[in-house]
Amino acid sequence: MEKRSDVIHACSPQVPSLYAPAGFTREDLAKPLIMVHSTAGEAHPGSYHLDRLVQQARLGVEIAGGTAFKYTTSDICDGIAQGHDGMNYPLASREFIASMIEIYANSHMFDGAILMSSCDKGLPACLIAAARLKDMLPVVIVPGGSNEVGPYYYMEGDVGKGHGQVKAGTLDKEEFTFIVDHTLPCDGACQFMGTASTMQVMSEALGMAPPTTALSPATMRYVMNNARNAGYMVMDLLKRGLKAGDILTPAAFRNAVVIHQATGGSTNGLLHLPAIAHAAGVPFDVSLFDELGTKTPYLTNIHTAGQYSSRQFWFAGGVQRVIMLLADSGLLDMDVLTVTGRTVRENLEAVKRTDFFRMGEGYLSNYATVDGSRQLMRTDVIRDPDDPKSKRGSVAVLKGNLAPDGSVFKYSACDPAMYEHVGRAVVFDSEEECFAAVTGYKLEPGDVAIVRYEGPRSCGMPELFLTSAAIVGIEKYRSSIALITDGRFSGATAGPVIGHVSPEGAADGPIALVENGDLVEISLKKRGLNIVGVAGERKTPEEIEAILAKRRASFTPKPPKYTSGILGAYTQLATSA
Repeated sequence: MEKRSDVIHACSPQVPSLYAPAGFTREDLAKPLIMVHSTAGEAHPGSYHLDRLVQQARLGVEIAGGTAFKYTTSDICDGIAQGHDGMNYPLASREFIASMIEIYANSHMFDGAILMSSCDKGLPACLIAAARLKDMLPVVIVPGGSNEVGPYYYMEGDVGKGHGQVKAGTLDKEEFTFIVDHTLPCDGACQFMGTASTMQVMSEALGMAPPTTALSPATMRYVMNNARNAGYMVMDLLKRGLKAGDILTPAAFRNAVVIHQATGGSTNGLLHLPAIAHAAGVPFDVSLFDELGTKTPYLTNIHTAGQYSSRQFWFAGGVQRVIMLLADSGLLDMDVLTVTGRTVRENLEAVKRTDFFRMGEGYLSNYATVDGSRQLMRTDVIRDPDDPKSKRGSVAVLKGNLAPDGSVFKYSACDPAMYEHVGRAVVFDSEEECFAAVTGYKLEPGDVAIVRYEGPRSCGMPELFLTSAAIVGIEKYRSSIALITDGRFSGATAGPVIGHVSPEGAADGPIALVENGDLVEISLKKRGLNIVGVAGERKTPEEIEAILAKRRASFTPKPPKYTSGILGAYTQLATSA
């Protein structure tokens, strides 16, 4: 079999001598060479266990007749970066992890790759890298799995909410300390349907991760089996001549959007899926989320928009259960190819022939419902299409004179009372200012907090999780205060929050022209986000257009926050979300 790696032997006579000190023989180097890359590290629970999975993947490659090489580019944790300047780095880190994977794969001319990660930026980076390598080699994604719930069903998302409650004086510090100390009991991604869990689900929905692997419990043997099987799988794909580009097709991305809407995925999915599609050369517009969302039932009852954990989602059947429930709806293309070398339909039939669904429901029976009244059932976690949590998706794209190119609203995690809202704008040029105002009770019910200059071109597009969590943690605000920003939100975010406003403030978007006292209208029904008044007085659309034009004539753009280093480069190259 002609191999991509043959070129290093033809061009570089020193290759055997350079690999020999690491224990690789000429016989090893004559086999297919497979890169096993992970974001392993010791900084957070999503990466701490990945080296164990790498060992299993290497073993799988070697049993299947290949030679495996370990590479690592550790990821950061958005939670640890939260609330300080470190929060400006996560999106930039996605690009650099993807670039390092691409560099490793192409500089050493590997024949195939296994890419492992658990969390927010590592998994999108792996998928972007796979897309860049689409015509060069087969790639298998191995999600790192999920954490267990803490006592009393506490999950990591409750920490941010509790922090806001402590600041507001509605939660005592002793209980908050208990939540912090016990909410994450083991390895794996945080337990809610945040960005980490969403991107594990997207990996499987795209067909790049094997069936049943997304959100597999990180402390159970199944995740180890997933890693070893990936070794066999990448070698099989190599023999078949199947590459990542055969899997990352337009139909695969449509499937991913449907699964995202059905599972209540993070708004950050609307940043990552377009980036992956762009790298794969697949046309993709975020309006697809609205197009498919209006047809897709929202099926899952997962924290933060629901009650149960991502691990319990896996026990309920995970992505394969959702596919099975939607298989006859016409929403999914069941004939697209996946990393198994089989179609989505064939994968589902293969899973049905195992005891996977029975096993998961057996584990579910070990849990009680949140209220403790009975055993937990599959339909408590993943609803049937004829009894959905909502008939129409979970995320909407809103446009209007405040967001001409769009904004993102995860309405599934919001009180329906805020689906249609008009309020007085209170403007902030940083999250820190807004957080102080929220926790200091400086806002009035009905207000619309506008936080600008938090987009990609301004400072790297940080999450405004602490502020959104504070709003939800304060009873009088959680269903009356809206938060609108050109920044983004954590997957743990709930409440009346709208992000990704585009064009952003740093790109001279209308959000930069909003003034205190403007009236802002949010309309889920009309998919609208508009300035509809000035100084508390309603105006016609034509009057608003003239007022904004007058403001723009005297507008002075705010200088960029970073002019050097990684963020200086990133913000110069980035475009609005």
